[in-house]
Amino acid sequence: MINADRLKQTFFELVKYDTGSDPEATSTPSTSKQLVLAKVLVEKLKTLGLLNVSLNEYGIVSGTLPANTKNKIKIGFIAHMDTSPDVATGPVKPQSHDYKRGDITLKNNVIITAEDLKKYKNHTILTSDGTTLLGADDKAGVAEILEMLQILKDNPSIKHPELKIAFTPDEEVGRGTENFDIKAFGADIAYTVDGSAPTDIDTETFNAFNPQITITGIPVHTGYAYHKMVSAIEIANQLMNELPVDETPAQTKDKEGYFHVLTISGSPEKVKMDMLVRDFNYSKAQKRIAFLHSICEDLERRYPKAEIEIKDNEKYHNMNEKFAAFPEMIELTKQAVKMTGLKPKETFVRGGTDGAELTLRGLLTPNLGAGGENFHALNEFVSLEVMTQCTQNLLNIIQVWNEQALQLTAKIKNISPCR
Repeated sequence: MINADRLKQTFFELVKYDTGSDPEATSTPSTSKQLVLAKVLVEKLKTLGLLNVSLNEYGIVSGTLPANTKNKIKIGFIAHMDTSPDVATGPVKPQSHDYKRGDITLKNNVIITAEDLKKYKNHTILTSDGTTLLGADDKAGVAEILEMLQILKDNPSIKHPELKIAFTPDEEVGRGTENFDIKAFGADIAYTVDGSAPTDIDTETFNAFNPQITITGIPVHTGYAYHKMVSAIEIANQLMNELPVDETPAQTKDKEGYFHVLTISGSPEKVKMDMLVRDFNYSKAQKRIAFLHSICEDLERRYPKAEIEIKDNEKYHNMNEKFAAFPEMIELTKQAVKMTGLKPKETFVRGGTDGAELTLRGLLTPNLGAGGENFHALNEFVSLEVMTQCTQNLLNIIQVWNEQALQLTAKIKNISPCR
């Protein structure tokens, strides 16, 4: 029932809206251009028959598709509208490629390699023209949710429980669920549609801290600085030299944690450093933060006239522990993926998801594949055939829960944040 041409056209329509978010902004959403797409999505949800469709003051679009069955479970589907500011975000000029073999070369010699494409022979590959990112992260997820809703509208014989839909801003700058009202959303369980492979069910994320370190020194004219100047830049350099060189993002993989200096700016008088500290094990993440504090304390002893302030800024936890209370959710999700003809794989994310934050706040929200590859880069792409598989996963999830949720009523009531 999935209309691949319609799915592609919806996706192409969405990516043409430049919705890059801004990590430096203090407003919510961080860029007003996200609201342009948000208003379009409001109208689309209304056309698809959803009720209580709204766009709130924080740029979150939401709506409800009423149940056509007696099953009382309420299932949420969530995707984010914004795109990463890591590279140019627009204007996006989407391209379609009937892929056979070899590299795909876009403008400015941006190359999607044959190695990246080896799984996608004879697929329809969707890209930008190479001057911007594509925006499959996460407009592929938005398009798949819209296609799912269109199918349900066109086929009222398909039984489904109540569905709660939300499209959020600012996920790419870590603020996607900052103002998300879980109780108002009203779902018992939910899924973010924001991953890569259609086989993957993301149930683990890093434990994340974003430390901010401020070093205040004593600036003096360089000609008269002997035993007087205390350079904040020199101290920052010493701090960076104390970090283990084999525990950076470039030197770690799988479930290995890391330290990462994200930004550093300033002068001999004052330096500010923004860092990322990540580990899948919470105890190890805390030890990493303690190690940073010990470095700062040692530097203060070595430079007694300097001041060093460190803020830990704990951001999110590994969500895996929360699924232990309701393992049936992951098992039923795996069953839905199998119905698509795929082999499900419970996976981890070397990063975070909106679902991780929602899960830790009480709404169990694993992350599903949306199909994209090479996220946050000019050579980002997505296979249309994979997008159809991801959409089929959503339809299967609805079916599985509709058939089996009644057997889990007591457990659902126990874990639901809205009952």
